[in-house]
Amino acid sequence: MDKIKVVAVGVGNCCSSLLQAIKFYKENNIGLMHECLGGFRPSDIEIVGAIDIDSRKVGKDLSEAIFAEPNVALKVCDVPPTGVKVVKGEVFDGAEGVLKDLISVDGTPPINVRDYIRDTGAEIVLNLLPTGARRASEFYAKAALDCGCAFINCTPTRIATDGTWAKMFEEGGAPVVGDDLMSQIGGTALHMELLEFLKSRGVKVEKTYQLDIGGSMEAYGILEDYRREEKRRIKTETIKQVLPEDSKIATGTSDFVGFMKDRRTSYFYVEGKNCLGTDVVIDIYFRTYDGANGAGMLLDVIRGTEIAIKRGISGALISVSAYGFKKPPVPCPISEARKWFDDFVTGRREK
Repeated sequence: MDKIKVVAVGVGNCCSSLLQAIKFYKENNIGLMHECLGGFRPSDIEIVGAIDIDSRKVGKDLSEAIFAEPNVALKVCDVPPTGVKVVKGEVFDGAEGVLKDLISVDGTPPINVRDYIRDTGAEIVLNLLPTGARRASEFYAKAALDCGCAFINCTPTRIATDGTWAKMFEEGGAPVVGDDLMSQIGGTALHMELLEFLKSRGVKVEKTYQLDIGGSMEAYGILEDYRREEKRRIKTETIKQVLPEDSKIATGTSDFVGFMKDRRTSYFYVEGKNCLGTDVVIDIYFRTYDGANGAGMLLDVIRGTEIAIKRGISGALISVSAYGFKKPPVPCPISEARKWFDDFVTGRREK
């Protein structure tokens, strides 16, 4: 089986966990959603290029850069040298606002991104930039399109959900997937599954919230108002799909706690009415690791995108996006999205 060649834009915690996962799943299957998708295994993914702007990462082998500050992803395994050196990309808005506190912008000139992507032989450009980096995300989407590459947008910036972008990728003969990556067992996914379960048992949910606390750069960046509001809006719209119209809902990242590093604690509260109008109250929390959560989903999303490439499918991938993202072109409940994805992989669904 040919390798799935990927250029990663943003060598942060998610990239660190993804690279570790590719190595880890050569010999393990614990915590893996799908061992094989369309004939592809996680070890078939190859990061052939890496772009960042931080001086502590630029110029280093990718295996070293993924553990450089400000990254705090959990180190599960050693990654041997990859032969891929991190190169300096365009900055745009990738280090604006509070992110300046954490990012040390490299002083060297940026590379020619399009030439670099072409030279790597990549089929997929993976956008792992911070929330709020809209101009940078759009730049890399256009670069991927110009190079005939698929684009996976893990940020909340509207790419796959924007009709103009979707049409451009359709006409350009490349797939686009997004927007805003959903974690393997993140707060949004668990919240939606919990609410779907209650709905299936006849419970009328009246009030609910999901609040997160974390220590990664993503959690720090969301302290800024416009980034926080963008994430909150997407989470709220996603969860509203499975709620009665008159339900009250609150979502969002409530604080940054540096010593938590890549860990995240999510708090959930649900209040509703059961049989005979009796009260139901759920008040719980759970703890996970952000980087690993993102990487777990990306292992499936990348392979799903490669399946589309092999089939010559272009434009917005409806099934892959609904399965792996909070704000897909066509939203649906998680249980339905899983079926869409499985049907797409097996060829029973076109997109």
